Amino acid sequence: MEHNLERLKAHILPLSNANEWNDAKNEWRLIRIQVQEDWDNCPCGKEIKELCYIKNQLNGKTTYVGNVCVKRFLGIDTGNLFSGLRRIIDDETANANEDLIFHAYQSGYIFKEEYNFLMETRLKRNLSVSQLSWKKKINRRIVNQIVVRKRTST
Repeated sequence: MEHNLERLKAHILPLSNANEWNDAKNEWRLIRIQVQEDWDNCPCGKEIKELCYIKNQLNGKTTYVGNVCVKRFLGIDTGNLFSGLRRIIDDETANANEDLIFHAYQSGYIFKEEYNFLMETRLKRNLSVSQLSWKKKINRRIVNQIVVRKRTST
């Protein structure tokens, strides 16, 4: 299903203080990203697995939209962020990119020392055994904070 701006507006405007779309856009900020193994739907109607949680800075309301809508709505390109995340999901020894490292630190998923370590080593190919071990531990924590696994029924 294609992106439907009218459906997105119908979802966002009631959650906003402003009544006009262009004014409402200024109330919202990206606060978190999430990847799901199961499909969900963006308010625009498109099926998504990459969710961008946004928060209204004036009234505290939150919702999520897909990465295409967060770019059209807030002008935030999350493509590089999700690309960095996919890289460490596929290989826990891979280097996270700068966007993902910054997001993880800003979201409280990693500590200042870990942020500094990842930023210093993000372009390095050869790490010591202890550095590689630390990087894997940090990458696993980032992935566990962002990725929602399929739920199994009991």
